Amino acid sequence: MKTINQKAAIVALSAIIGGGALLPFTAKAASLAPVANIQQSAVTNFNQQAEQAIQQLINQGVLRGYADGSIRADKQVTNAEMMKMILLALNPDQGKAAQQLEGKQDRWYTSYLDTAAASGLVESADALQPNAPAASSDISAIIAKSLQRDAKSVQYWMEQLDAGEQGLTRGQAAQLLVLSEKAIRSEAAEIVSIRSLNKITLEVTFSAPLTLEDETTAAANANFAFDHDLKLVNQPRLKTGSIATYIVPVQTMTPGTTYTTNYKGEQKHTVLASDEMIQLQDVRQVTADTFEVDSFRADGVVDYGYLISAYAGGRGANAIVVDENNKWNGQPMQIISSLATRQATLTPEGGEPITVGYVGFTQSTDGKQEPKFRLPAGTTLQPGVKYTVTADWFELKNNTFTAEAMSPLQIASATKVDAATLNVTLTADPGDELFAYRSVQLKGSDGTTLTAQYKVQTRKGAVGVFELQNEGKLADGVTYEVTPVGSWATATDVTLQS
Repeated sequence: MKTINQKAAIVALSAIIGGGALLPFTAKAASLAPVANIQQSAVTNFNQQAEQAIQQLINQGVLRGYADGSIRADKQVTNAEMMKMILLALNPDQGKAAQQLEGKQDRWYTSYLDTAAASGLVESADALQPNAPAASSDISAIIAKSLQRDAKSVQYWMEQLDAGEQGLTRGQAAQLLVLSEKAIRSEAAEIVSIRSLNKITLEVTFSAPLTLEDETTAAANANFAFDHDLKLVNQPRLKTGSIATYIVPVQTMTPGTTYTTNYKGEQKHTVLASDEMIQLQDVRQVTADTFEVDSFRADGVVDYGYLISAYAGGRGANAIVVDENNKWNGQPMQIISSLATRQATLTPEGGEPITVGYVGFTQSTDGKQEPKFRLPAGTTLQPGVKYTVTADWFELKNNTFTAEAMSPLQIASATKVDAATLNVTLTADPGDELFAYRSVQLKGSDGTTLTAQYKVQTRKGAVGVFELQNEGKLADGVTYEVTPVGSWATATDVTLQS
């Protein structure tokens, strides 16, 4: 059995997480002499990390013991207890303000629940039953809000503690909070390590997660400031389940080149470019001017949209957590990072190469990894012609297809949502993101002309949301004729009554 030293015992006995009899904080050491050698029988079932976590939170004033000297580490933590610990550990300014009011209201926990509601951690002070065991789902959601990140990461950390669906013990809660403290965002975050995963992807681990501002593309490009004119093509994204490891999408790197960054002008780090190409499987035509390529998780290739914190909440069962070696279920995974601004080359048999651009927000939808590429405006695939697809950042197992004549989509109707938004409905569900980057024109009975563009990833079946451009507004009492911009669709007598 291990014993708590006298100093730790005094701290532990000074107050309680919640409930039970309190000893005054001003209690003299002499009055505590009988408990100076209290045995920590409550934590004997916990490993060294759990004991260290408990001691750390005791030292921080986050965790306090019962009047009999026990921590009761095996006991399930209640909602009120957990809320107090979360505030003190992860929101210390608010937590300490609430602590000043403890014992001065109707219940010891009132100030903590009120503070949690005021800061948006819970919907209201009445949202949680204070004395009920804290449910794992509630705990993960609250901690995620405190850390400004996804609940799936917190759930993953809880799984590592063997926490049950019914909740955490106090010992497990201590471990979870010590780990969560490491995930508090910091302006002073420094690069710990940096490596290239493939020709378009870096993985960077920081000492702490970046602030939301430092995660933006503009700030990240300024902060990294790579030599050889290497730029980020999208913002750094936290890996789900990690503390502070980011997937960083960059322009295609030149193999053999060593890139140097002086992060925020202070930290010099170098990274050797990778020569690893993204491994894709097949290519197929999807419209008269668009084709897609695909890859599969079963083959060890995963789009970063399924393993980053920002998208975890909306990916459902498709969201995964890879380990520090980017393995999932023991299988190494090649990560496709953001395809923003990426290009490929389309070469017709016997013809000149054509540069095609990635169609934004199509690289991973509905659980499928099928990024799309579109020909330059006004050009289409020629039926019967064989095309070859190549790039300097991916390789295709099957890189050719023969174009077919494909009918355009058909617009059946358009309805007003509000003054700046309309729903466009097709005659049939396209079954894919074929609305992407498409526009319609609205000619009003008052002589005005408006343009509306599809709002990415809003399609529900045959219906897509389109937003008016250039601050355009639908005028009351005006009838608009709706037609597609370009040849992507047809529309016969489609009107919208505002």
